Amino acid sequence: MVKRFDCLTLLASLLDEHALTVTSRGGNAREWAHLRPEGANFHSLNMGTCMSFAVGLALAFPKRKVIAIDSDGSLLLDTSSLVTLADVNPPNLLALVFDNQSYANMGATATARSTDLAKMAQGAGVKTAATITTNEDFAAVIKPALEASELNFLVLKSESGRAQVKVDSRLIHGRPMLEHFITALLRHPDYRGKSMAGKD
Repeated sequence: MVKRFDCLTLLASLLDEHALTVTSRGGNAREWAHLRPEGANFHSLNMGTCMSFAVGLALAFPKRKVIAIDSDGSLLLDTSSLVTLADVNPPNLLALVFDNQSYANMGATATARSTDLAKMAQGAGVKTAATITTNEDFAAVIKPALEASELNFLVLKSESGRAQVKVDSRLIHGRPMLEHFITALLRHPDYRGKSMAGKD
C-alpha cells in the first residue's frame, strides 16, 4: 500500500507554479492544501464530480498539466466519468485515484472486493491506466507521467487514514476556497477571459 501523504509530497515537489489541480473531499483536500497552498487548486469537490471537473479544466487550459486527485469512493459514485475521460482523452491530464477501499468510516467500497478501477478505465477506452501499490513504484512513474503528452490514469492502492496536518479551512471549503481558486485562475498566464470578453 502507498502512503498518500508521501506520494502527494513527491507530486508537489515536481509541479511548476502553473499546474492546475482538482481534489475530491476529505484527506485528499486537506493534505494537498497543506502541501500546495498556492496556485489554482480546486479542493473538496462533491462526491462523483472530481474527474469530470478535471476534464473540463484540462480542456480550458490545454497547454498546462492538470492533475485530478480523486478517491475510490468519489469515482465509484459516477463511473460514467471514465467514459467521458476516455472519449475526450485530454493529453495534459494526469488522473490519480487514491483507493483506500473504504468510505471513510462508513464501510468498504467495492474495490475492497472485486472492482478494479484501472481495468474499468481501460474498458472505457483509457489507453494508459495502471494500479500502483508501493511508494517506490509511484516514484518511478510519476515524473514520466507528468512529462508525457498523453492521458495517464493511475490507481494508487493506499493506506487508510490521513496525515495530521494543519491547513487553513478557507483553502478547502466553501466560498473562500472558490474565491482563492478564481483569483489564481485570473492571474494564470494562460487565462483568456479578458481577451475573449473583448470579442463579444
